[in-house]
Amino acid sequence: MDTTRNASTAVFVVAALVVMGGCLTVSPTVETGDSDTFRNVTTDNQWGTSSVQATVTFSSSATTADGVSRVNVITESGGSFYSTTLDAGQTTVSLPLPTGAPATLYAVNTTSGSVVATQNVTVEGSTVP
Repeated sequence: MDTTRNASTAVFVVAALVVMGGCLTVSPTVETGDSDTFRNVTTDNQWGTSSVQATVTFSSSATTADGVSRVNVITESGGSFYSTTLDAGQTTVSLPLPTGAPATLYAVNTTSGSVVATQNVTVEGSTVP
């Protein structure tokens, strides 16, 4: 009886997420370009609706010599999706990336007000409407 209830609950939760969050992206991967500042962008999530949690790895000099202190995730339409601060010496950060459309990561030096680097990202995977 508990197994049936657990399975029913899981189906209900997934259905609710799809209805409330749009399409379900299964087995997402992150496609990126080359960058000296952004070393790697990956996700370990098995699924996501409007976003997936990703780990961004920076070069060892990004937050020290280059002064990167903020990362902004900007959608293809130019809207702000997420923003987070970084500490000096920090080389990884976890942040959400949108599914279903390309986005750009902006590494910003907030002291000088300059963009140090950009990284195009696209979360791909199988979608379930």
